[in-house]
Amino acid sequence: MLIYEGREVTTGQALIFIVQSLTTTGYGELLPFDSFAMIALTILLMIAGVFMIFMIAGTLMASLVESRLTPRAPTFTRQTNHVVFTSFNEAVVRTIDLLENHGTPYVVAVEDQPRAVELMRRRINVVCADPRYDEGLKRLNVKAARLVVATHNDTDNINITLGIANINDTPVLAMMENEKRARLARKAGAKQVVTLEETLGKQLVDWITADASPTRFLELLNVEVSQEILAQLKPSIIHVGANSIFCGKTIGDSRLRSMSGATVVAVWNEDGNISTPDSTTIIDESTLLVLGPHDNVDRLASLMGGPGPGGHVVLIGAGRVGQEAGKSLNRAGIKPYVIDILQKPLFFEGELIVGDASKPHVLEEVKLKEADTLIVTINDDSLNIFIVLAGSLLNPDVDVMARAVHVDAIDRLHQAGANHVLSESILGFQLLQIAMVEMGVLPKVQNYVVRQLTWQREPTTIRGLAEEKWSNFKIICVIHNNKAIEPSLDYLLQKGEQIVALGSPKSLDALAVK
Repeated sequence: MLIYEGREVTTGQALIFIVQSLTTTGYGELLPFDSFAMIALTILLMIAGVFMIFMIAGTLMASLVESRLTPRAPTFTRQTNHVVFTSFNEAVVRTIDLLENHGTPYVVAVEDQPRAVELMRRRINVVCADPRYDEGLKRLNVKAARLVVATHNDTDNINITLGIANINDTPVLAMMENEKRARLARKAGAKQVVTLEETLGKQLVDWITADASPTRFLELLNVEVSQEILAQLKPSIIHVGANSIFCGKTIGDSRLRSMSGATVVAVWNEDGNISTPDSTTIIDESTLLVLGPHDNVDRLASLMGGPGPGGHVVLIGAGRVGQEAGKSLNRAGIKPYVIDILQKPLFFEGELIVGDASKPHVLEEVKLKEADTLIVTINDDSLNIFIVLAGSLLNPDVDVMARAVHVDAIDRLHQAGANHVLSESILGFQLLQIAMVEMGVLPKVQNYVVRQLTWQREPTTIRGLAEEKWSNFKIICVIHNNKAIEPSLDYLLQKGEQIVALGSPKSLDALAVK
């Protein structure tokens, strides 16, 4: 001002002028300016002020709008008598649907906000918390929970189980790798344990051997049979493959009962609902609940599984599922060729080839062209699809069993050439459903009951019952001298004879009335 305008101003007047110019609120008593230098300086201050105001205001407004409009997942829950899932996966999705159908509240623990918000938009009840720490367990309100389902990896599941035991006595259902680790979870305090990888490996092999693994599916039904007779029956889950010779046929046309002696008790649908089939029910790619004397159930498993494993079996993957499949093959007297990308110890008898199973020369090294059966167990759907396709092209006659990590991969594995595909998410869901029914969190199926009773109707043959289309009950076995035997179609059922039957409570009550 002194140099260009010939006027001297105080420091306070200069400060007011700068602030007024930057905030574009005016210029006060210093105006007017006669020199170009002061006019240019004032214009520069005004432009700088506008930019500063818009930048600051825009940043503040954006933060304010984002905080107001962007949803955030809750960091705690006040729910009570609820089920807590410690992580989210496809098996949990199906279990949640079943819980919602029965009106059971739940929350899913998610460790980061973006993932939690994503699940919120899918209408999943989430809490942003880490269940591996006490603070996270408190946020999930495990003290008031009905059940905690530990679905992390094995080491985290043990940590979570111990953490809950320190807080209160809320029951824990842990999903573990195998029975050895399941024992650790029980020692840590888990009330119930399911072994997903072990069961998955066993059931992949069950398809090709005549030894169906027993399961606890009878927990889903009300069973009123003596323990002595029940021990003689084998409850098993048998999965029907898309390429099974029975797929698309009715149960009556398939003659499963007459060929095996085992009874298809029910069909376990993917949504967890259980329906009892009749002779007109079409067999599709589904899960059959089968009950009968041990040999008969194994015979039905063999019929459903196809020609058998043969003497040359190639197992892809020596991970957790592959190890269990290898053990099951050994129990059937088979020593498989095993391919894995890493050098790993095998906990079963077999020949390990280290290499990439997606490379043709590695498949040729195990003589896949001569193999009877190919079992693919890698924890990667894309790799499994690729290997199934490569193996099917190399040997079109090989019987292919494949693991599907995600349910969406099932159809693609079939397209690639797999004869049988076992979905990890569906099997995990089924195991959780059985355990939750056993623990009383979910109700048993009310429409059907397995009961030991006395036949009070007139003498008739099993074939006669079928011809009369009595679909309201099924005779599973006849009891003679405390032994469960398979009745043939021509077996004459006498009045007063002991039987084990499945049906609605009303229909079975009617059978016992003289």
